[in-house]
Amino acid sequence: MGRWLARPTGDWYVAHLMSRPLPGKLLNPLGRETSLQKVDWTEDGWLRMSDGTNLAKMEVPVAGDVVQDMSRFDIDDRFEESGYDLRFMTPYHEQSDGWIDGSHDGVLRIYGNNSFFSQNNPSIMATRATSFDYAVQTKVSFEPTHYSQSAGAGLYYDSNNWLFARLCLADDESHVVLRVLQAMHGVRIDYEFDEVDVPRNSVVIRISYDHGIAKVLYRMEEGADWLQICGDFDVCYLSDEGVNGEPGEIGGFTGLFNFIGAVDACQHESFGEYSYYTVTNNLGGEE
Repeated sequence: MGRWLARPTGDWYVAHLMSRPLPGKLLNPLGRETSLQKVDWTEDGWLRMSDGTNLAKMEVPVAGDVVQDMSRFDIDDRFEESGYDLRFMTPYHEQSDGWIDGSHDGVLRIYGNNSFFSQNNPSIMATRATSFDYAVQTKVSFEPTHYSQSAGAGLYYDSNNWLFARLCLADDESHVVLRVLQAMHGVRIDYEFDEVDVPRNSVVIRISYDHGIAKVLYRMEEGADWLQICGDFDVCYLSDEGVNGEPGEIGGFTGLFNFIGAVDACQHESFGEYSYYTVTNNLGGEE
């Protein structure tokens, strides 16, 4: 059901729920959003769409100077003063100091828990994607002692569909590496042959998202050149129509999330340390 509203100019609009599909695809990665459509009053006192149809428009003309500041949706959290951005959400369970430690000024600790395939207490701190073109970035330090431990950043829709750039032990458990792990419709894909050695157990991760294509970039120090791990990832499936739902259900409406998080299927004792978390929207292809 819509809601009607009038501007001071005398124009009338209806507010309604909608989804924005990727260009040329029936896939909506941003979940449910709110839109406006221009309407007019008929002579007999009914409201109708201004163009006489009953179809919502992707773009609606608005009289006057109306500019939406997309930077309002950016995030720059340095984890100062024992807190974190209120836009962080956690799937399947509540935030608590049992697995989130914000008591260290300038560092957020996330203690690993169950696999991200689990709907039982995954250690994920996530924010909603709000643009078709953005980058999420963080610096993570991690010292794993068991092959099941990892920490990093990624893209997330649900427990069966995500992309995770993570610090973990190499297969011989001799040192720490950066490796990408992906879940696609419940299938686990480990890009083990593209791993990168991380000599000081700390790395800056940047994931750029451009209309359903993701790149995982990294650098060992702030200010160094960005390097790409693996190739480009087609993550269009991380969308309301592109995921597997529960039995009898297809898709959802929650949309895509960006996240930082950790896994520890051993003792739930290891933690990733995050120095900051940023999301920058509408980059226009910049990296």
